Amino acid sequence: MKKNIILFFLLMVALLPALAQKGTTVNITGQVIDTYGDPVIAAIVHVEGTSNAVYTDVEGKYSIDAPADASLTFSFVGYEKQTIKIAEKRIINVTLKETKATQMADLIVVGYSTIERRDLTGSVSTVKLKEDKPFLSFDQMLAGQAPGVYVSASSGALGSANLLTIRGLSSINGDNNPLYVIDGVPMYGTDRSANSNSTSGGSIAGTTMNGGPGGGSLNYNTDVMQGTFEKNPLASINPDDIESIEILKDAFSTAIYGSRGSAGVILITTKKGSRGKTRVNVNYTLSLDNTMGKLDLLNGDEYAAIYSNFDPTGNYPAGHNTNWIDAVTRTAVSQSTSASISGGTDKNDYFVSLAYDDKESYIINNDLKRYTARANFNTQLNKDWKMGFNFSIAKVDNNSIAATSVYGSALIAAPNLPIYNEDGSYYYGYSPNTKGDYSSYNPVAQAYINDESIRDTRVIGNVYLEYKPFNGLTLRSEIGTDIANSISSVRKGELPSEIDTPDNQATETTNQNYKIVVNNTINFNKIFWDKHFFQGVIGQSYEYSNEYANSVAGSDFFSPELIGVGAAQDKRVLSAGRQEWALFSAFARLNYQYDRKYMAGVTYRIDGSSRYNKDNRYLSTPSFSLGWRMSEEKFIRDNFSWINDMKLRGSIGWNSKDANNTYYGAQATYTLGKTNFGGQNYLIMSQPGNTDLKWEKTVTYDIGLDLSLLKERLNITLDYYYKKTTDMLFSSNLPWYTGYISQDQNIGDMENQGIEVNITSTNISTRDFQWQSTLNFSHNSNKLLKLNFNGNQLADINSGAKYYEEGKAAAQFYLYEWAGVDPQTGNPLWRYADGTLSTTPPGANFANSTANRVTCGTGMPKIYGGLTNNFTYKDWELGFLFTFSYGGKLMNGTRAKLLEYSTPTTANNLSKEIMTMWQVEGQVTDIPKLNNASIINGSDYAVGLTTRFLEKSSYLRLKNIEVAYNVPRKWLDKTKFLTRLRIYANMTNLFTITGYSGLDPEVSAFGSSATSAGYDNMTMPSSRSYQFGIRASF
Repeated sequence: MKKNIILFFLLMVALLPALAQKGTTVNITGQVIDTYGDPVIAAIVHVEGTSNAVYTDVEGKYSIDAPADASLTFSFVGYEKQTIKIAEKRIINVTLKETKATQMADLIVVGYSTIERRDLTGSVSTVKLKEDKPFLSFDQMLAGQAPGVYVSASSGALGSANLLTIRGLSSINGDNNPLYVIDGVPMYGTDRSANSNSTSGGSIAGTTMNGGPGGGSLNYNTDVMQGTFEKNPLASINPDDIESIEILKDAFSTAIYGSRGSAGVILITTKKGSRGKTRVNVNYTLSLDNTMGKLDLLNGDEYAAIYSNFDPTGNYPAGHNTNWIDAVTRTAVSQSTSASISGGTDKNDYFVSLAYDDKESYIINNDLKRYTARANFNTQLNKDWKMGFNFSIAKVDNNSIAATSVYGSALIAAPNLPIYNEDGSYYYGYSPNTKGDYSSYNPVAQAYINDESIRDTRVIGNVYLEYKPFNGLTLRSEIGTDIANSISSVRKGELPSEIDTPDNQATETTNQNYKIVVNNTINFNKIFWDKHFFQGVIGQSYEYSNEYANSVAGSDFFSPELIGVGAAQDKRVLSAGRQEWALFSAFARLNYQYDRKYMAGVTYRIDGSSRYNKDNRYLSTPSFSLGWRMSEEKFIRDNFSWINDMKLRGSIGWNSKDANNTYYGAQATYTLGKTNFGGQNYLIMSQPGNTDLKWEKTVTYDIGLDLSLLKERLNITLDYYYKKTTDMLFSSNLPWYTGYISQDQNIGDMENQGIEVNITSTNISTRDFQWQSTLNFSHNSNKLLKLNFNGNQLADINSGAKYYEEGKAAAQFYLYEWAGVDPQTGNPLWRYADGTLSTTPPGANFANSTANRVTCGTGMPKIYGGLTNNFTYKDWELGFLFTFSYGGKLMNGTRAKLLEYSTPTTANNLSKEIMTMWQVEGQVTDIPKLNNASIINGSDYAVGLTTRFLEKSSYLRLKNIEVAYNVPRKWLDKTKFLTRLRIYANMTNLFTITGYSGLDPEVSAFGSSATSAGYDNMTMPSSRSYQFGIRASF
């Protein structure tokens, strides 16, 4: 008994301290540092299971009260979270380990500074590019990757521009492209006008697709077929150098960039070095590319039969059956090689990369070569001063700008003609056919005897100096530049004299552009009383751009070996000039957060543009935001444990647009007149100035919800936005008595509204197997609210194939309504505005042609997005991406051209659809009889501006699938030098589900132009690609 009492007494003595601690609140202090011993400022120290949390101060120190039996979690963006039980500890010092992958996932670049994702009150999407990148330019890789971002691969031509918009149309006057910023340097103009290059060789440029009087035409469009190539300026950036991409969408996020961010902003952060051992990465990729498909065309015998039937007095002999598409296409073999070296110490870090791409087009004798180099260096001069630089240089030799015209010629070349003569020389002309198209003289010869290329050299970089007088304050000055030099050379080979098409001539166009950017910023962050967190930036920016262009032409060369225009007997200057503009800005942004729950932000920027009169030169763009982290509220934490994070946010802001790339709307411009007075030419005013011209202005409202659920296995982002643009710029007609045709004016208002959804889920996560899915989709609707047009002005703007009317979406298709083929007569049927049907085409009556057109939708989709799935099993990876689009329209001009046979001077090849033409009474078909009532004076109105060729462009496409194997580390260790070895295969554009009758529902003949989207004019379809590669690290 006595022993039991003693044991009980000893047990109570042992338990008393623990019982005393149960429920007792104690004070814990300590310091949080990183692995280099530096204090981690504003790290969160949180009592697990409660809302009690504090931030560390400028020395990394903290003090917090907590139950003795609780645990503390220590976290900060870019570091691994740690959890420590308090127990008997009263001083807890923690060293957080840096995790680069976490840092890039959670730290967001938002313009002149960075912010933690959970503190965002604006709408920003982050895209981490695939390590093994299957496309030439990174904009193609954004397709289906971010809500609100619509990307369409507009052509299969190497180095051609793509269509990319953020939240719909922002303007009706040309440029709807976002601003691209690379490591803080805004990229030079990316719009169509800045990147279009003539391929005419010095001949007179053809008209663009605008319908013209009467029936118009879908086919005569040398701008997109044979006259112009729009290059992709983003092709100068090596995607392998990109670390992450941030897409700023709402006004609060973009307002810091002022007028340049009116169409959205895409921030590109390139790879940097990191502290530690020097690392070498090498990558090699082999690609095989083929056209996505081939159209079913007439062979030589069928061609001869059709034209002999239509033109019985002509001669169209059978015998040859040349498949011109097969003759000009091939399996393209391409190679890409890249290497980088990176590393650093506790004071310095560096990254250097080199890359070479040798790309073949699937069109013969067309290729593209790209050489890129990049160097990033940062050094800590002392505890207060830091400096560094980022520079890249790229050289792109694009010898495939003729691919589109070769492809178009092959589609329409007569198949009853041979490629070669018996002696092996090229067969030229259309003889023995009675008619033919000289411009399609021989597509194979066209690919080989002409020399057409663009040589681009681009340097983008900046140098910065940073000063931190104390923790929480950073002063930074930087100067950046974007230098873009381009030489476009077109040399048309010599043809036999009987070939009536421009030959033996050349053009050379030189563009020399440079931009200087100077930024000075002050970044600050401060915590007061553990609950009030302030973060902000104040700055100034100055941009100066200088643009020079010179174009010369020559003809009548003595020898085909002579290439330069200087060797031509007839030389002339087509155009020459220099222009410059400047933009001065001041800006500020302040973010405030209270108790990790309530957030507010304000941004203010003033822009002054040299493009406007002094009375309208300056414009301010403010924005405001609010955020509420609902998950930090006690009633959420106590009742909804499955909610990890819930944030409601909203913003309102104003943006402005000062105009397009080479724009002098407010100022009068002059040109040298052609009229000669006394042996002298004089300057004349080509455009009157408009001193009342104002900025385009946009106000944007955005409300969003960010959710993280089920232990962060399900993450959802929802956004609704409304944008109203006023004082839109447009070149408006002037009265005849002024002596001028048009003047840039503010003509109307427009709205865009939509929703965006992004859902990321971790479906399965075990030791050996992981499966993650991401679905994003967006819906945007557009409407014109006001147009200051009347009378002839309204008729002129709507005389083409696109239509603008109040209450309707901008850039509507504006067409005659096709009602099919009359089964009794075989003539086309047309529906007039009053609902009646007639065999007389409405376009034939010019006086009433406009009244009988109908609006038919736009080329932009209503819903679009992507679905990504990634699977990992041990060392194996499988990923695939589906992209989809719904609600857009696409004008199948290719089909129209391949059903056109009535022109007086040509006899191009046709689609095999023509074989189903109407022939007997009662036959039901969509192809009218050959000689029908819609062919008037040699013009076939049935292949003009008609709904017959307007199709739905909705699609579901398997955009990319990748399989990869990572060689196990235990095997690599045996090599003594390899740290990583990855073997992979990529396949792109494997299949497409669509109702579109053409080859590729994504194509857009007008490249990056959003207002002109929706045309397939013998446009090259994208390629189907198979890539095999290996990536190694040392």
